[in-house]
Amino acid sequence: MSGPGHKVRVGLIGAGGFGRYTAHIVARQAELELAGVADIDARAAHALGQAHAVPWWDDPVKLLADCACDAVAVVTPHNTHHNLVLAAARHGRHIFCEKTMAMNVAECHAMIDAAAAHGVKLMVGHKRRFRPPYAEMKRLLLTGAFGRPLAINVAGFFGRRIQGFWKDRAACGGLLYWAGVHDVDTLRHLLGEVAEVYAVIGPKLHPEVSDQEDSIVVHLRFANGAVGTLQVSTHFPMATYRTGFGYQIVCERGGIGYDPRQVAVTAQLQGQPPEVVFFEGHNADAAYDVEWSSFAAWILRAEPPVLTGVDGLRCVEILQAAYIAADTGAPVRLPLARDERRPGWW
Repeated sequence: MSGPGHKVRVGLIGAGGFGRYTAHIVARQAELELAGVADIDARAAHALGQAHAVPWWDDPVKLLADCACDAVAVVTPHNTHHNLVLAAARHGRHIFCEKTMAMNVAECHAMIDAAAAHGVKLMVGHKRRFRPPYAEMKRLLLTGAFGRPLAINVAGFFGRRIQGFWKDRAACGGLLYWAGVHDVDTLRHLLGEVAEVYAVIGPKLHPEVSDQEDSIVVHLRFANGAVGTLQVSTHFPMATYRTGFGYQIVCERGGIGYDPRQVAVTAQLQGQPPEVVFFEGHNADAAYDVEWSSFAAWILRAEPPVLTGVDGLRCVEILQAAYIAADTGAPVRLPLARDERRPGWW
């Protein structure tokens, strides 16, 4: 599939709030066009289809069978991704699957294998690594000026009432699958592969909010020897989701930090004054454009993708290992077995 002016036609599976936003993302890409919409909520599918003047279906399988699309975007609850991606692969559609990729590594491996068997491309959306402050932290690390990273901490405390399918562990997977998934991927992007995971879940004080944990702390040991910590809770009223998740990176010859309240990255070499770079707000449009334009270029011209199914798998592996560790009380070494489905809380 190539040629001047050719566009990748995308069928959208999922017409909820983020599905509607995804339709706009697709519409503004030069090499993509929306070809159809499906959702089990017929009213939502109909409304979004009409808004973009494209056909709509109340069943994703019908879209896969009848939509004139080259690729599909899967923007549905996490526990539906596995079956939808397998079905899309069987129908020969390239696949953009939103995070979190799936519920466990067994499902992720099956999705990757299905895409390979049917000759289609599979990208998993992890856009945070492309937002300017995170890209700046990566750039600073790559300069080599700070030397070897020793430790990283992410403080993910914020106040937000969980809504929708995220309230249900069976549909979502757990608090990390919602509010920690972006940062698990970003931690891996910044410091490399993770070798060992340990986690502790705090007391459950708000059962009226969700059946997930109220707080969790994850400890990571990276393959390069660095250590990391990620803390997540949605019951901290002094920050929003946007102003939570601050980063601190300790390096051999200095440190790097991200303050989401100021949207600023500070870098300081030992014995030198700090240097601060401020960014304009938390808008993520440019980051979405990076991954979606790469998806189109991968399909049209076989350009190397910025993300693949393996990135989605490795992220799920860390999330799953954290819950196995919390369940067993023991650290979990990676990689997990291909057929690993523990702890099975979902």
